[in-house]
Amino acid sequence: MAIPKVIYQTYKNENVPALTRFFIWLMKARNPQYRYEFYDDKRIEAFFQAEYDESVYKAYKRIDIGAAKADFFRYAVLYKYGGVYLDIDGYTLRNLDDMIRPDDTAVITRERNPGIFAQYALVFAQGHPILKLCIDKILDNIEHDRYASDIHKLTGPSVFTDAVNEYMQQGNKDCRIFGVDYEGFLRSKHLLHAGLFVKREKWQKAQQARPALKPKSL
Repeated sequence: MAIPKVIYQTYKNENVPALTRFFIWLMKARNPQYRYEFYDDKRIEAFFQAEYDESVYKAYKRIDIGAAKADFFRYAVLYKYGGVYLDIDGYTLRNLDDMIRPDDTAVITRERNPGIFAQYALVFAQGHPILKLCIDKILDNIEHDRYASDIHKLTGPSVFTDAVNEYMQQGNKDCRIFGVDYEGFLRSKHLLHAGLFVKREKWQKAQQARPALKPKSL
């Protein structure tokens, strides 16, 4: 199954910073054949209600830090629909069709941190098993209140890396893996990111101030 020509991005609301809107415009201009889908928090919640069962929706609602919610969403939306997910502060340098082949089902990039696969951008066919593994691992973490003070392990790159490694260790060979930043096709953050999205990542501060998971409802 081919990877659909659609790009997903998310932000807490529709008030996306002006410079970020410019990079979105530039991405669209570089990829005119791709549909663009923007999800704010309200649309994400409606997506989980409509596309997943109540247990998954309730698990999502327990997440109390925006970055972890965005992590869960990226796996969930691509599992349902397929396509390209890109963090709101990331951007494309070239046309995605120069990177994605017609027969691709999973296109993955490495982080600069050795041994970790990046998930600021995800490129998957609909229903890919790696995404299902990510969702299942997150649901298990939430159910057992694991890593409530460590988003990297609760929903983030650790979850994704574990899922990719588990899938490939089963002998699956459909993943095409690039070096850092898809070897020049994408970037995780535009140059003026720090001025727009605070000096230190908000999620890093937030997870030190409060748990990433709300208490289980009775």
